[in-house]
Amino acid sequence: MISAASGPRVAIMQPTFLPWLGYFALMQSVDVFVYLDDVQLSRQSWQTRNRLKGPQGAVMLSLPVARKPSRATIAEAALADRGELRKLRKTIAALLGRAPHFALVEAVLDAGLARAGEGLCALNIALIEGIAGAAGIGTRRLRATDLALGPEVRGARLRAICEALGAGEYVSPSGSADYLAEDRPFDDGAIALRFFAFDHPEYPQFHPPFLPHMSALDALAHLGGAGLRTLLQAGTVAPAAPNPE
Repeated sequence: MISAASGPRVAIMQPTFLPWLGYFALMQSVDVFVYLDDVQLSRQSWQTRNRLKGPQGAVMLSLPVARKPSRATIAEAALADRGELRKLRKTIAALLGRAPHFALVEAVLDAGLARAGEGLCALNIALIEGIAGAAGIGTRRLRATDLALGPEVRGARLRAICEALGAGEYVSPSGSADYLAEDRPFDDGAIALRFFAFDHPEYPQFHPPFLPHMSALDALAHLGGAGLRTLLQAGTVAPAAPNPE
């Protein structure tokens, strides 16, 4: 899809670990999706952890990240203990192994974990790509490191990425509204700014009641690829312009 503006609709997100449904809904809603992999890694963040539903509620899954380099970018971060990755896979199998589409989850996990030797970013992107591929998301995807940009940070970096791609519209998650209002990288109107929202739908899970905001792997296990795509469409809210001051 091409937006009403003169260029593609672009979204930019860090490549997080097994993201939630809203991440994929945003990806599905744009023409170009950029993995923001050239910013500093926050070790206690969604880069390295996420949740699945367990019998007593949310179960946190964590990746073992190497201590060095100490101030690594996402693209530079390495993984540490491979034994922890094997334990992680066993935990996911224990939680989702009885789900009707677990074979699809296994394929996604195996393809992602096979990239662990290349570092955190490669593993996370491989997992995201596996889930997106299962859902049939055809959005063009690339890494920020592929664009060889300058030293801009925060809002200015988002603007530089959009300019490099000839964007007509930047679609931001609503959680970024505060710092975009502070940095004002799109105030000149050359690239339209829109905010994306996701109204989380329910789907069948083990161990009711329903628990939202789990990794999209949970929905994939229960619904399969086609069901996941339908779920993403059901929760997507049309991107809105910023509220005027």
